[in-house]
Amino acid sequence: MDFILDHKWEFFIAAEVIFWISILSFLILRYWFKLNKLSFLFFGIFIVNDLWIATMGFMDYMRTGEFTSYQVVILIVIVYAFTYGKSDFRKLDRFIQKKVANWRGETINIEDQVKELDGKEFAAVERKHFFMHLLIFLGVHILLALFLGLSNQFSTISSIGDFFQQWFASSNAAFPFDHSATNNLSRIWTIILVIDGLISFSYTIFPKESKKHASS
Repeated sequence: MDFILDHKWEFFIAAEVIFWISILSFLILRYWFKLNKLSFLFFGIFIVNDLWIATMGFMDYMRTGEFTSYQVVILIVIVYAFTYGKSDFRKLDRFIQKKVANWRGETINIEDQVKELDGKEFAAVERKHFFMHLLIFLGVHILLALFLGLSNQFSTISSIGDFFQQWFASSNAAFPFDHSATNNLSRIWTIILVIDGLISFSYTIFPKESKKHASS
């Protein structure tokens, strides 16, 4: 990890290149070659790549002990991925779908066209996506607890505040599992989950306006 952090900007640029390659590969395989199952391999690479970017930012913070411009850039990338990134991906998905259909002389079925959601409908979809994310998070952590075992520090926990302090404040990543690398990934994933939750529920408090209403 020291080698990666010594060349962190180069690895960050490489991760961004992988991001675009994986997204374009996913869309091309999905719409041009009609290989839906294979396309999700590249979607998985896209998800892992985002987690890798977050890991580099977190490890850089653990190394320096302070926020740097590098971590700010990565935080912006993560926040964008859960806000405008979602809608931009949908727009790119529809654009590629229509372009490929035109090139192949095909027509897009009404059922295949994505409805532009707003208001309560959009907020409900965002909440649903977050709860799916939460269920995956909890399921994976339960499996990790079964396979890796919990840290011995659990016996010293006296309150919820102490729990989170042990989880995030410890520099040696010895909590909650008996595996330091997994603990670091858990902390990163928890931060991403919180960001996802805050953004997802923000649409419930501040509903997304429809384009027709916004333009009137």
